[in-house]
Amino acid sequence: MVSRLAHRGPDEQGFRQLDGCTFGHARLSIIDLATGDQPMPDASGRYWITFNGEMYNYRELRAELITAGVEFRTQSDTEVVLGAYAAWGAACLDRFRGMFALAIWDRQAKTLFAARDLFGEKPFYYAAGEDGSFAAASEIGAVLGAGNVRPRLSLEAVDAFLTFGYVPPDRTIFENVSTLPPAHYLTWKEGKVQVVRYWTPALQPLSISMDDAAERLRELLERAVERQMVADVPVGAFLSGGLDSSSIVALMQPHSAIPVKTFSVGFGDIINELPYARAVAQRYRTEHHELDLRTPDVAALLEKMADVYGEPLADSSHIPTYLVAEFARRHVKVVLSGDGGDELFGGYWWHMPIARSQKMTGSYAAWFVLRVASRIARNRNPALLQRSAAAGYAARWPDPWRADVQSLTLMNAAVRQRLWGRRIAPYEPGDYYKPPAAVTGLNRALHFDVTQYLPGDILVKVDRAAMAHGLETRAPFLDRDLAEFALALPSSLKVDDSRGKLVLRAACERYWPEELHGRAKQGFGSPAVAWMGFPDVNALMQRVTGPGSRLRKLLHGPVAAEVARRDNRSWVLMTLGLWLERNPEVTW
Repeated sequence: MVSRLAHRGPDEQGFRQLDGCTFGHARLSIIDLATGDQPMPDASGRYWITFNGEMYNYRELRAELITAGVEFRTQSDTEVVLGAYAAWGAACLDRFRGMFALAIWDRQAKTLFAARDLFGEKPFYYAAGEDGSFAAASEIGAVLGAGNVRPRLSLEAVDAFLTFGYVPPDRTIFENVSTLPPAHYLTWKEGKVQVVRYWTPALQPLSISMDDAAERLRELLERAVERQMVADVPVGAFLSGGLDSSSIVALMQPHSAIPVKTFSVGFGDIINELPYARAVAQRYRTEHHELDLRTPDVAALLEKMADVYGEPLADSSHIPTYLVAEFARRHVKVVLSGDGGDELFGGYWWHMPIARSQKMTGSYAAWFVLRVASRIARNRNPALLQRSAAAGYAARWPDPWRADVQSLTLMNAAVRQRLWGRRIAPYEPGDYYKPPAAVTGLNRALHFDVTQYLPGDILVKVDRAAMAHGLETRAPFLDRDLAEFALALPSSLKVDDSRGKLVLRAACERYWPEELHGRAKQGFGSPAVAWMGFPDVNALMQRVTGPGSRLRKLLHGPVAAEVARRDNRSWVLMTLGLWLERNPEVTW
């Protein structure tokens, strides 16, 4: 199991046979390089831990625990986490400010305690065997390495993947391998597993002015960045040239004695944010590194991605993320990123029309008129397109939560039913993703982004791509104090009819160079449609989706017609077909 995680922790491997439990760890040394090896016991020897992640406030917790009489033998955050659990039990999770997946074995009670951070920055998978055995690890491949289950495909999870292009974060692609959802902890004793949710996103709006909200947000972001720069190795940053990562870089430099190392990627003339990133790097005098991916070997990289992720993931930006992580790892072990800013502050294109739709009557006639007008204008009038989209949301999905779900849907139920030959019931996001009825307006939409899209797609993409190279990523926007404040802001401070991230702009625009002021969001993407025209990618697509392929054995409907579209749906099917081909041992 540990050998399958060696890429995540290339610095050290440790094993420990305990009473009724075996712990292993592949370590990426970030804090306390000399004495932080794992698995690690507490001073009494009763509790043992294997811990993936970073606890940014470990120094404050350590001081509190020392005052209470706890003795420490190392300078590591891992020992502090263990001491916090020994002192406070599961309540320690409310004191943590960090990203983590952890497992603690109580040798006396013969009980396992495991937990995962609020948003799922760090992964946790497990399998409970029919014989009462239990195996857990940071990646599915390592869980399967335990050998206590044989992987069986979950058709419901496949349908969810076809819906969104990723497997939702409350399940895995397998029937018999589970994931511990974000903000949950787990206990195991005598073959019985219990899962408990310890934190829920609160979206009840505060009564606060824009000026006061911006000032408080700026303070919290500054503190989060300072917290997350704690390390005994150099810390760099991913710099896209967007508002989020640019703000992070601006706040990092005052806390670094040397120029911060920044890393950016572009795609020649197709997608190129390098000039914006360069402007930020010049303003803050960073040690800037650029990667221009004009002609990547996309077909070979797609095959590699099927192995890196363990589950199918159709977010085509996983390729540039993987490559820029490889690039950054040549210089640093840790990078900060702007992940979470769009979900917390309303930064995606669909947030503006959803917000506008709340002021409209929901007339199908009005939507029809605006659609015709935008087509006459050949979709070249952005304001008209926004009004048309808003009218469509108002008419079809007046609940902002449902409108957000539909915006993220790549294949609707009718398309999926045709592909399945109506063999299974369509996937529908469950109660886990639905906000309480008291949550209103655009905050209902943001709830779905925070609970499904962020942990299911964005954080999975970044974690696997970076850790494939032994690179740790950190997301200051997901600091608990900052995130809870952001979630409690009224949506009117986040999005209006024409712009998103209103409060973030008010808080951080002072940090941005002139080139970033007023620029539209581009997003960290990749030219997937152009890539599908490459001969080697087309050949790959035909192989994994064609007659006789495992995909065609799974889906009995008109796969070829969907593949021929050369759009997002085609890319999703190619991704699934390739993953099935690379995992021939998986049955259904």
